[in-house]
Amino acid sequence: MIFKSKSYLTIDDSASERMDDLVDYLYSKNIPAIFFCRGDMLDKNTSSAIRAVQKGFVLANHAYSHQRASQQIYDWIVAEIERTENILENIYALAKVKKSGKYFRFPQLDRGTAGWIVDYDVYDGDVRDDLLKTFAQGLNVQSMDRPSLDAFAKKEALQNYLKQAGYVQPFLDITKPWYQLGEVTTACDCLYTFSNCDWMITERHIGKWPYKTLQDLKDKARSDVSLTGAGNVNVILAHDQDEIIDVTIDLIEDLVENGMEFLPIL
Repeated sequence: MIFKSKSYLTIDDSASERMDDLVDYLYSKNIPAIFFCRGDMLDKNTSSAIRAVQKGFVLANHAYSHQRASQQIYDWIVAEIERTENILENIYALAKVKKSGKYFRFPQLDRGTAGWIVDYDVYDGDVRDDLLKTFAQGLNVQSMDRPSLDAFAKKEALQNYLKQAGYVQPFLDITKPWYQLGEVTTACDCLYTFSNCDWMITERHIGKWPYKTLQDLKDKARSDVSLTGAGNVNVILAHDQDEIIDVTIDLIEDLVENGMEFLPIL
């Protein structure tokens, strides 16, 4: 047994044309998951989203067209969130399942400040190093430069909007030190602590990033002490994309076979 920890499984970019395959695998293994859904993909694959809800999975908001918040104005971002939330409400109604809560993750984890996901200057030492590594290696980050004051203000305004609209994080007892400090503790959007980086071996990305093969990605997880350490609780990021569904399933299966326990979504 390699993994002695517990994790919440979060899956971005649903609903793909192969969402049914991913849902069927997770259902067969009794693995709970929350799917952060793009509104445009929900419009294309509504039946798969309804089916996922009926099988007990949680659907959440990933904005409508997967644009970076740092490159859009506040009103446009809010409209994207609200448009997607309306679609989600309709899907739950069609599925005849009560919606458990409102959850949101920014596309690309761009919360309005590009690669400066949280204010890194609030953290120091090993905690800051781990935070930077988590986001720099797990995301397609365009810039890690400190953003402008206007960008910080937009991020704060978006957090205020999410709070007023009732969005919360559905995760408890995350053990990463930086998850228990600073703005992360009060954030109304959903972050993560470990990316499986499945997206790095899509056709348009393969060879351009540190992890180039399926085995590289398995080794990445197996060597992460926060995943292997007893008593740790993480939030894992994976993706629902047609091209890599088999890769994503294989990576999750490797975690399961090596002892990972997945936690239910609140």
